[in-house]
Amino acid sequence: MADLLDDLIAEMRALGGIWTTRRVMGLPAPLGTTQRSIARQRLGTLADRGDLLTVPGRGRAFRVNHAKKGGGAR
Repeated sequence: MADLLDDLIAEMRALGGIWTTRRVMGLPAPLGTTQRSIARQRLGTLADRGDLLTVPGRGRAFRVNHAKKGGGAR
């Protein structure tokens, strides 16, 4: 799972912008998913490990934390 999350955050860094459940769901497999709960789980995990920051006033929207370089499990 860590490899998948590392690949996902790398793709998010490359594309930039605001990331929502819907946007993650729109990525091609295996990074994306058709299941909303899986997309939310992936966003939550990336936020928990510091790769994403919440966007104030945007509910479940996130942006890449550029202060944290790379990815990977700690």
